[in-house]
Amino acid sequence: MTTFPLLIAVEGIDGVGKSTQIPRLCEWLRERGIEAIQTAEPTREQYGREIRTATTRLPPARERELFVLDRHEHLQTCILPALQKGQTVITDRYFYSSIAYQGSRRDAFDHDPSPQELETYQAEIAKENRSFAPEADILLFLRLSPDMAIERMMSGRESLDPFEARQTLIDVANAFERIVATHPRAHIIDAAKSPDDVTREIQQKLEFLFLS
Repeated sequence: MTTFPLLIAVEGIDGVGKSTQIPRLCEWLRERGIEAIQTAEPTREQYGREIRTATTRLPPARERELFVLDRHEHLQTCILPALQKGQTVITDRYFYSSIAYQGSRRDAFDHDPSPQELETYQAEIAKENRSFAPEADILLFLRLSPDMAIERMMSGRESLDPFEARQTLIDVANAFERIVATHPRAHIIDAAKSPDDVTREIQQKLEFLFLS
């Protein structure tokens, strides 16, 4: 039996369409009588602003630190109070993104890390975050190939930011696949489909919430 409220994390590499799908999901839940709010990481508070306004990618240790500080604040000022009030929270990125993105930073090493070294580093970041952040009740992973994501992001743009480099997206996508494989309530969504088809797939995957 599903018990509300829920913490729902929506994840994926850049370009998968999270900003389109999250408002639709929020509205779909509200239409079914579920009080739902949407939020995002990094936030627009002091630590999140430092991440968002950086003109170049921050040093690995500082970036990792800021995401942890921002997440602490996000939990205490938004996520946990909302859950306590009975609101289901849908977050555009959560600590799974830290595992995938900060955990895929090859410049955190003084050499080109092996896949095993990256996985160990990601496990360290996962442990750090799980020490204070609750697991999402549901993890929606919008799956898209890095090449298709780049094609989408380059539409109408001249360049990509450092988070969007092809090798970075490949490493991040691989990390997300490992996360999803071990999460007890993860659902993989084919983000290569049209936005309306993605919306329908998300709703189909979540229909079980209302069956009991």
